[in-house]
Amino acid sequence: MFTTLALTALLQFAPFTGDVIEEPEKEIQWLTLEQAEKKSKKENKPILIDFYTDWCGWCKKLDNTTYKDPEVIEYVNKYFYPVKFDAESEETYTFNGETYAFRPSGKRGTNEFALEYANRNGRLGYPTTAFIFANGEKLAVIPGYQDAGKMSLILQFLGEGHYQTMDFEEFASTQQGLE
Repeated sequence: MFTTLALTALLQFAPFTGDVIEEPEKEIQWLTLEQAEKKSKKENKPILIDFYTDWCGWCKKLDNTTYKDPEVIEYVNKYFYPVKFDAESEETYTFNGETYAFRPSGKRGTNEFALEYANRNGRLGYPTTAFIFANGEKLAVIPGYQDAGKMSLILQFLGEGHYQTMDFEEFASTQQGLE
């Protein structure tokens, strides 16, 4: 009892130094496409787009595992403007001056934005993680589920600009044993 009171009194009267310790974010700070585009244009920081569908099991696993990992959260929030994009959204979007609408196909359909930015060599699958700039330039398109370790490497590679001086395999080999 005395220890608790003494500690409380000490903390109440201790001088405040003004140093604020920032606690890391506990989750990814997802933005709308419009918000991410505005911020990216202002700061020239890439946009990370998680293309998903409601029926995709691997998309749900990505959300429930990889995007919950503290290191992934830190890298995403630090280096990118993250957007979750339902590839089957029937809304119309404008990005970089272009308009993208829903394109029906069979029972479902695909939003043209996903067709433009999640497409890799003529193939579209979910989940797909795309990294783009506000001017529409594609930095990378990563198909499929990525576990937290692989995603952290990808985020670090792209976010820190290592892609400008080496390929991903070379970068990954330099990171072995550092984890």
